[in-house]
This record gives sequence, structure tokens and C-alpha cells, in this order.
Amino acid sequence: MSLPRVALMGFYGHGNFGDDAMAVLLGRFLRQAGIPFSVYRLCEAYAAPNGFRVARSPEELLEDADVLLWGGGGLLVPWSNLLYRVLFPGVAGAFDNLVKRAIRKGMRLMACSVGGDGSCPQRLTPAYKEHFARAASFMTVRNPQDLAILQRLGIPGGYFPDLMWLACEGMPLPPRRADGLRIAFDLYPSHLLRRFAAYLLPVLAQLTRARRDCQFFFLDSTNQCRKPYRGLGMLIRGPNVRSHQFSAPDDDLRFLASLDLLVSSRLHTPVAALQCGVPAISLLAEKKTTLLYHNLGLQRFCFGHRGIGELYRLVSRKPALEELLRGFPFPDIQALRAGAAGHLRVLHEQLVPGTP
Repeated sequence: MSLPRVALMGFYGHGNFGDDAMAVLLGRFLRQAGIPFSVYRLCEAYAAPNGFRVARSPEELLEDADVLLWGGGGLLVPWSNLLYRVLFPGVAGAFDNLVKRAIRKGMRLMACSVGGDGSCPQRLTPAYKEHFARAASFMTVRNPQDLAILQRLGIPGGYFPDLMWLACEGMPLPPRRADGLRIAFDLYPSHLLRRFAAYLLPVLAQLTRARRDCQFFFLDSTNQCRKPYRGLGMLIRGPNVRSHQFSAPDDDLRFLASLDLLVSSRLHTPVAALQCGVPAISLLAEKKTTLLYHNLGLQRFCFGHRGIGELYRLVSRKPALEELLRGFPFPDIQALRAGAAGHLRVLHEQLVPGTP
């Protein structure tokens, strides 16, 4: 029986840590299953160590392919068309052309471990999301709430925890450092401006001065092969302040594992940190992230504008921080990993019918 050739795509190649890590997880799975594939525009820092074949154009990606597989990410998250164009110029149109080309070619469209924000919009925007979803023959989602979208569109599929819960499986954790607590803020200026939170800068600067016994890292989790550093370390300085930008998958995971606390507005950096036994607080996050924390039972660790003062007190006061680190209620990581493997199991059944 001949195996289908897979064109693997997602929001890859933009340096986004979670999306690129998802490409690696799915690429490794396809290779282990013996299924030929190419991956669309994945950056070299992730593709080269794994020996993946990278397609640089839609024509190269779809050539001889039978299945267009969207791997991970917020495919079901609706965006304002204007905001999407401002943040990601040209991306929506390019994706729409690629999806339409695959549909005209008669390819099978599938998606694995994609998610929404808990809503069930009548139409997904930008348009490429709706076009892909309506043409999809199978889709697995990362939130139980996303099943409502599958039902609306009549797409067969199922729910399993985010595939990202497999990212650190089997990775040896580095020993904890003894040179003071390591606290990282995974925030960036443009996000704070969009959330009208520029006032947070002097608060964080004061926090680094209040806890000179701690080391503070201001992250940029966008891979440095795509964009220069854009973290808050450009604006907040001090003897106990460091800037750090992600560069290579294994190094990035080891860095997260070395922390004592992560404060992030992202989705997948906290998922990776939690797997490594690092408490992760969500700050001024998007709906897709607050949905994850709600589903994990960690909603009290999501801080919005009104919670900034509480967060400051929590980190600035030594007894409060020690209590947080000592008693953080981690989710059942092993159960999440076992569940997340369901994405790969059913994907294998779809790609190679009749095999265990």
C-alpha cells in the first residue's frame, strides 16, 4: 500500500515558538511513521537539526502531495481582518491562495491539534481559515470548546489536549541553579501597547529593584533567526536584569526548565514551562490562553489589568513568592501527555487506514 505524501503547513517560519515546535513534533511523527512529507517555510533552526525537507513556495509544497495537513496553532481563532493585516502583512492572502490551490488540486485537507478561543463564530476570519475548515475532511482540536466549531461545519474529528504537551517528553531537566531565583517575563512592547498596558513598564522596573536577590530575564520567544530582539530588556535595565531571545528548540526548552517562575502573555511558552516543573503565570493574555488556564483549573493565575497590583505583591514579597513556588498546583502532566498522544494516533489512522 502506497503512503500519501503530506504537505505540512501552519503558522511556521515566523519565529513563533509554539507553532515551530508543533511542526517539529508532527514532522518527527510523520518520519517515524514512514510517511513522506515536506514542511512549509519552517526556519532553519528547527528544520536543519531534524533533517526536514523545507518547501519555500506553495508550488514546491503542493507538488506531488496528496494531503495538506495544518499542524497546530490557532486556526479556529477569529481575528479582525484589519488587525491581522497590520500585524502579519501579506500572510492571510498568501495562505488563502495556497489553500485554494490545494482545493482545486483535489487534495485532502486535514488539521491536527488546532484551536480556537472558546467562541463559535458564524464565520472564521481571515477568510483562509473558513476556506480551510469548510474543505477539511478531518480535524482534531486542542480544547473541548472547539468541538462546537466542528459541529457547525460538519467536520469529523475529536478533542485531545494540546499536542504541545509532548514537547518536553523524555527531555532531561537541568539541575536547579543556586545563585538566586530566576524569574522570566515573556512580554513584548507591541503587545503591551495593544493592551493599553504601557504603564506596566515602570511597575516591572520597580519590581526588579525590589527583588535584587532575584535574577530577572525579559524574554523574546520569537526565534532570533526571524526577528531581532523585541523584549522588554530594551527598556528595563539593572544589575540583576538580563535579556534573552530564543534561538534553537532544545536550548530554548532547557532555558525554560532552568527558571523558577515564568510570567507570560503567550500560550505555548507556559505549556512548555509547566511540563518542566516551572510555575507559569499568565499576564494580559489573549482569550485562547485564558481558555487553556480555565481548562487546566488555573484561572486564578491569569492576571489582567486589575490584577497587576496583586501580581506585584506576589513577586515582590519574599514569603508570598516562596509560598507560590512551593505550592503551585501543577496539572497532571502525564495525563495531559497521554491525552495529547491521541492527536497522533487518530492522525495515523486517517493517513494509513487499516493499521493499528
